[in-house]
Amino acid sequence: MDRLFYFLTDLSSFGAYFAVFTVLLSCGISLPLPEDIPLVASGYLIWNKTFSPFPTFLITMSSILIGDFILFYLGKKLGFRYLFQARDKPLFKVKSVRRVRAYFRKYGDKIVFFARFVVGFRTVVFFMAGAMKMKPSRFLFYDSMAALISVPIWLLIGYLLGSNFGNEIDTLLYHLKNLKHVVSLVIVMALLFAATRLYYMLRGKVDKKKILAASD
Repeated sequence: MDRLFYFLTDLSSFGAYFAVFTVLLSCGISLPLPEDIPLVASGYLIWNKTFSPFPTFLITMSSILIGDFILFYLGKKLGFRYLFQARDKPLFKVKSVRRVRAYFRKYGDKIVFFARFVVGFRTVVFFMAGAMKMKPSRFLFYDSMAALISVPIWLLIGYLLGSNFGNEIDTLLYHLKNLKHVVSLVIVMALLFAATRLYYMLRGKVDKKKILAASD
């Protein structure tokens, strides 16, 4: 993680843009790379004026969405027959596949939105979304909505860390390690709270309509 951050911050503007795009694209196709580090590094590079805000946002968003869609497309084309390629080393754990299928049955396509905030979980969800023949437009909609929340937050964190700790990269990385899990947890909790409130509000309106209809 530290080496990746140092590598990005030592590159030229063009080289860093290209590296961020490549790394985030690789994260989308499930390579074991941390998505939050290049995003935070991009925010830091906005602070030190190596990056410009709007191009950085476009590059990070596009690379993430393209990577996610590649994984979705692989699931759509390969299907369930590739989920367990070998008994000793399956593509995904049987337990994970069953859990994701249960989530899709319970929550529907909206699970794609929440999966973006859970590292590791989103890989199997995005692949399964394709394997279960989810519409590409639906997948891109929910994934884009989630990315529009997560990407600006991580970029802002990188910018704020840069503005508070300047060139003290070691101190910045120390605080990043402590922050990244907390931030992810806070985002997920806030989204669950909002979803729960919305569910009960809509349910209350439906129940009220039923009562009024019954009284008529």
